[in-house]
Amino acid sequence: MTDVRRLLNIALAATLAACGPTPQERVHAAELNDLAALKRQYPDVVMGFDLRHDDTLIISLDLQQYIAMDDDAIAALKRASLARWRSAWIAEHPHEHAVLQLHFIDFIGRRVADETTRV
Repeated sequence: MTDVRRLLNIALAATLAACGPTPQERVHAAELNDLAALKRQYPDVVMGFDLRHDDTLIISLDLQQYIAMDDDAIAALKRASLARWRSAWIAEHPHEHAVLQLHFIDFIGRRVADETTRV
């Protein structure tokens, strides 16, 4: 009977381990957590984030609020977004190199702006 219990415990542990997040999901979650400050900094403009592949970040914008910003504020948003994305990416991919892409989109997925940087 002890062997049966031991086998059941091993099977249960293996099942629970398989249900956990993958390493890539953990990396993406950490990167998105680092980017959350942008939503606090631009609460009416930045609506959300989506990671595509390992090198592309998509930031969803409220287009009306974005258009209402002056040119300096838009430039600051782009700089802050790119700097934060670069920093978050470097923290999760030490000693790796890539060309990071940042796409700003509206609520129906149209690109509003793009930025890139090398790391």
